[in-house]
Amino acid sequence: MTGEKYLGQLEGLTKERFHEGKVNVIKCPCGAGKTYFAFKNLRTFTKSNHLILYLTDTNMTRDQIINNDDYNAVGYEPSFRYFINKATKKQIEDKTIRFTKGMWGSYKKTFKIKSGINVMNYAKVGAILHYDDKPFDWSKFDYVVCDEMHNLINFQNIVVKDKQSGDRENVNILKETKKKIDDTLRDYPEVKILALTATPQKVEENFDTVDVLTPAEYDSLFKYDTYHTVPYRDYVKIFNRIPKDQMKNKKGIVYFTTIGSLLEAEERLNKLGFKTASLWSLSNKDHTMTDEQKRVRNHIVKKERIPDYIDILLFNSACETGVNIKNENIDFMIIHSDDAETREQVRGRNRNDLDWQMNYDKSFIDFPNPIPDEFLNRFLTTDEKEILCVEYVRYLKPSKVCEPYKWHTEFKTYLQSRNEYSDGNFYKYKITDKTIKNQRTSKIEKMELTN
Repeated sequence: MTGEKYLGQLEGLTKERFHEGKVNVIKCPCGAGKTYFAFKNLRTFTKSNHLILYLTDTNMTRDQIINNDDYNAVGYEPSFRYFINKATKKQIEDKTIRFTKGMWGSYKKTFKIKSGINVMNYAKVGAILHYDDKPFDWSKFDYVVCDEMHNLINFQNIVVKDKQSGDRENVNILKETKKKIDDTLRDYPEVKILALTATPQKVEENFDTVDVLTPAEYDSLFKYDTYHTVPYRDYVKIFNRIPKDQMKNKKGIVYFTTIGSLLEAEERLNKLGFKTASLWSLSNKDHTMTDEQKRVRNHIVKKERIPDYIDILLFNSACETGVNIKNENIDFMIIHSDDAETREQVRGRNRNDLDWQMNYDKSFIDFPNPIPDEFLNRFLTTDEKEILCVEYVRYLKPSKVCEPYKWHTEFKTYLQSRNEYSDGNFYKYKITDKTIKNQRTSKIEKMELTN
């Protein structure tokens, strides 16, 4: 890990730093304490926890926050909205609410006993704003915190069931939430809107934003290190090369975007003898998670650890920001996405430094196998180098199978620019040229990569 401090340790990050009329973007690396800041530091800036609304992107994020006793958070329920709509801000600040029988349902208990910051996800708030004729009064809040706000944009279209008609329809929660945010910034500038994200590009494209942290402050924050990054194209080859005998007491993490891809990947890994578990959204009606999957999910939510009996955890985009894994024995992560934002977010699920991260790259050309031993550790003649090129031509130039690669113009450069994974280790290729008997020869050495 590099860096010097967590977000909450920045001395100058006070309530005076937040701007009126704009979305305040706090760019923070994964694992640098943005959630801790919101539930520990931010609550000291206001007179009541009820004056903070915390929006998340996934149910898993919400559940992990609610299950963390240090955060003193509560999940959204309809009575909270009625409470916010009816109570005055002064009553909330002074805690002078007088409850009568049946008044605002179960929120009476929350207000008087737990008094936690209220947490709800974007899908819920978007559906409320779309369907409900009763207002959701944001003017009472001091802060509306939008956690992982980029995913409000990434997953803006959801299917919602109308409680009155029972019909399902597509709802654009970005449109609904953006209108609410814009109206709040215009009509109630004293309400501060905060966006917390490690990847703010899409937020800045869709909202009127201002950066809260200076570049120097951002650079000082803790960041997890990744020592080796390896591209790949065919995940089947990567799976086949995972050394099962060396995975004892170690674990892996695999990411795919869709549930279909997860299921196919899990089937392959199971055939290779690994014990796996796949996670996706609990709210998915087409693919309901099994009781065993739910047990794994609950274990991770409560303990932030992959269960001991699972070798490899797989999850999709529904969990790419909602899973926090603190196992110290994560050996590798395979991220099947060529989107830089997704890679950064998925990498952040592992809250430790990482030796090996494999990233999908559709332009990358995999070797079918490591360079054969007979071509290693000796000086190859021109004819031998041509034979080696021809051996790999169908993999390197699938559209030109009759045209062999040329050693000096193409293949040599390609070979030196890639890493190889075999026999449980990662390698790079070193090439040494030498003139022998007036002939240009080349020696290929396979060098093990080390930290």
